Amino acid sequence: MRKVSILAGCMLCFMGLMQPGIGCAEQTITVTSDDNYPPYLFKDANGNTVGIVVDTWKLWEQKTGVKVTLLAMVWEQALQQLLSGHADVIEMIYQDPEREQRFSFSTPYATLPVGIYAHKSIGGLASSNHLSGFTVGVQKGDGCIFHLKQAGVQSFRLYNNYEEMITATLKGEIKILCMDDYPASYYLYRAKADQKVLRAFTLYHGEFHRAVKKGNEPILALIEKGMAAITPAEMAAIEARWKGRPLQQDLYEGQALWMLAVAFIVAVSLVLLVFMLRLAVKRKTAEIESKRAELELERLRLTEIIDATRAGTWEWNVQTGVCQFNHRWAEILGYQLEEIQPLGVEAPKRLTHPDDWKMAMALVEQHLKGEIAFYECDIRMQHKDGRWLWIADRGRLISRTADGQPWMMRGTHIDITDKKQADAAIWQQANYDSLTQLPNRHYFNRHLKEAIAEAATQQQKLSLLLLDLDRFKEVNDTLGHRHGDELLIEIGQRIRQCLYDHMEVARLGGDEFAIIAPEAACADLQAFGQQLMQEISKATILGGERVYVTVSIGISQYPEDAVNAEEMIQHADQAMYEAKSRGRNNLRFFSLAIKEAMSQRVMLARDLKAALEKDELRDYYQPIVSLNTGKIVKAEALMRWQHPERGLISPALFIPVAEETGDIVAMGNWIFSRAVAHASKWQPLVGEAFAISVNKSPVQFVDPQRFHHDWGKILQHNALAGKHLVVEITEGLLLNPDPVVEQRLLYYRDLGIQVAIDDFGTGYSSLSYLSKFDIDYLKIDQSFTRNLNAGNESYVLCEAIIVMAHKLGLKVIAEGVETALQRDLLMDIHCDFAQGFFYSPPVPAEAFEQMLVQQSRQEAALLQG
Repeated sequence: MRKVSILAGCMLCFMGLMQPGIGCAEQTITVTSDDNYPPYLFKDANGNTVGIVVDTWKLWEQKTGVKVTLLAMVWEQALQQLLSGHADVIEMIYQDPEREQRFSFSTPYATLPVGIYAHKSIGGLASSNHLSGFTVGVQKGDGCIFHLKQAGVQSFRLYNNYEEMITATLKGEIKILCMDDYPASYYLYRAKADQKVLRAFTLYHGEFHRAVKKGNEPILALIEKGMAAITPAEMAAIEARWKGRPLQQDLYEGQALWMLAVAFIVAVSLVLLVFMLRLAVKRKTAEIESKRAELELERLRLTEIIDATRAGTWEWNVQTGVCQFNHRWAEILGYQLEEIQPLGVEAPKRLTHPDDWKMAMALVEQHLKGEIAFYECDIRMQHKDGRWLWIADRGRLISRTADGQPWMMRGTHIDITDKKQADAAIWQQANYDSLTQLPNRHYFNRHLKEAIAEAATQQQKLSLLLLDLDRFKEVNDTLGHRHGDELLIEIGQRIRQCLYDHMEVARLGGDEFAIIAPEAACADLQAFGQQLMQEISKATILGGERVYVTVSIGISQYPEDAVNAEEMIQHADQAMYEAKSRGRNNLRFFSLAIKEAMSQRVMLARDLKAALEKDELRDYYQPIVSLNTGKIVKAEALMRWQHPERGLISPALFIPVAEETGDIVAMGNWIFSRAVAHASKWQPLVGEAFAISVNKSPVQFVDPQRFHHDWGKILQHNALAGKHLVVEITEGLLLNPDPVVEQRLLYYRDLGIQVAIDDFGTGYSSLSYLSKFDIDYLKIDQSFTRNLNAGNESYVLCEAIIVMAHKLGLKVIAEGVETALQRDLLMDIHCDFAQGFFYSPPVPAEAFEQMLVQQSRQEAALLQG
């Protein structure tokens, strides 16, 4: 909007220059340039900006009627002012190809020599060819950088102004400088360095231009028209005024010499007593002058700092309510200072958010009473375009009235909107999950502690629900992590839709979520949990496929189950684990029984560590019968644990524990060794088709370490061919994209070991793996066999599995056969093998061997008969 108004103003000014009756008093342009370039533009001893440029623009202002705001600052900052749009015009700029890409230039109005200066210790510099290998000191953003680069100079040291460059040369930090001759002569003379830093040669002659940003050509045309209106005689008078002045080394130095002369005259004419008095006065005067000079320098320094930070300043007369603001204070909010009237307390109050104004005034009151040393407050103020900006408001009371009342208070305004937005983004990243946009574990832990403290204060209950998706890994393995992420987002949204007021949900990581439920939010947690399970179990379409997942939920409550956050999380986790152990898709409240079961589980894990060393494991075998002959042709090796105190422990209890602890790897190798030894011993009793199946845990299968035992050596040691061993794995393992899976299957194939898919049909089946991998057997899960009846759904499914397997060249083993009817139905649909209690439960090796011996004797008897 500001550029549009300036461009419109430019058009009016064109008309005004052509028709003297039309003026541009309503318009303002901002001009910026280097404050370090005498006699064109520099600060005098009082800190005022003076020089040829100042007088030229004042005359231009008179000619055009357009108000000019002149900002003199470090050259690099002046360039940034123009590029950022805070200034319309930049003065005293050299034109070169790099700058032509960003700026539009006026016609040149002055030609100035640019020289190479060197410390007197450096000799022989006569041209730019001699600069190779030297580091040259230059002012930041100076046009001579371009020419030096063309001359082959590669190394530069940048300074804010010529004074810094000369000081650095005198200190020995740099030896060669590039400076414009006019300001160089001035600052070398002032620094008394004109005999130490000498001019070597002229690098080039630069031409002064005025420039605007590309696209602001109407403003440039306005400037050119105005400058053309200044007569050569007027311009010559301005230059004569400044170029004709002698250089002043130090204003205060002349004053000091005058005072010394007066002091000398007075010293000669006065008596010793007066002489001593004069010395005392002189000392005091010097102190005052020194202090005044220090204060002036400090004022200038602070002014430059404030200008550099682009801070707005304010001054408030506490007694009258009158306020003073600088132009930057209004510019931050999108206004011109003239637009904000009246200049009293009501002006900032009107623009400040009501909530923040109340807080700020309370802090001001504390500061005025002396309760806090400084006033500081971050407030929201409304920009002219309606948006809210964050402002760092800082101030201090600087004086009081004679009776001790607060009088003058000064301070600054700095726009910190970007910082606030960055802080908000960092806080969001630290406290919220980037995938689901739900609070994360960090936020949840803090909020749970706060909720417990609130519940304790209100003497109310607080509930924690931990939710863990069932079989989520299988979704990732089958559909990929991208679809897994989509599912997590959808589940997060469903959970959020189920929440009552004052409930809080968080994603703790992976597929685990947590809900904090105050007592007032939900009276029936059981019903709420069932609602969650129902919503989560609904179908989700991922990649064109309909996917179902369920959830296991554990609940703990304050103060019945726990008194702090750590206990609540631990007990809810134990309850959730109990829900999973009971078949998943379940909800469990924490109880002492669950805690005791977990304790037993921990003890079980501890005892399991020593089970192998103490020879407590037992190998059992269950026969696998050919349905064609009714004879035992194979066996499945099963592990049992003979605990010294608890007796024989079922694998359903200790196998999951062993998988969690990693002990399953060593236990799996042990059962394999036992199976190989017995297969070698029993094979002659049964025949070449005899094989023993060994279950291999997914944890053991994808163990990143190498095999604890070389299975090939074990087979070789027992003189047993690999075909007499079968490794049973779950179909979910084949869906794992880990290359280790394929590598180990190839390893088994090379050894001749056969592979069976256990519990077929119960997981995320994908028939492609049946052709991809070398599979020998499918084992129908006992959940199908148990319900087998003529023509029912289980019968149809079993038949379909058997037909498909035979088409693919695979054999089928039915597990869980317990009745003659089940056996007969399996024979009707041409199942190959059967296994179950109908034939025999798992038995120790000695008992199984007797079964084989008896079968062998029966066969021998039949042959003899």
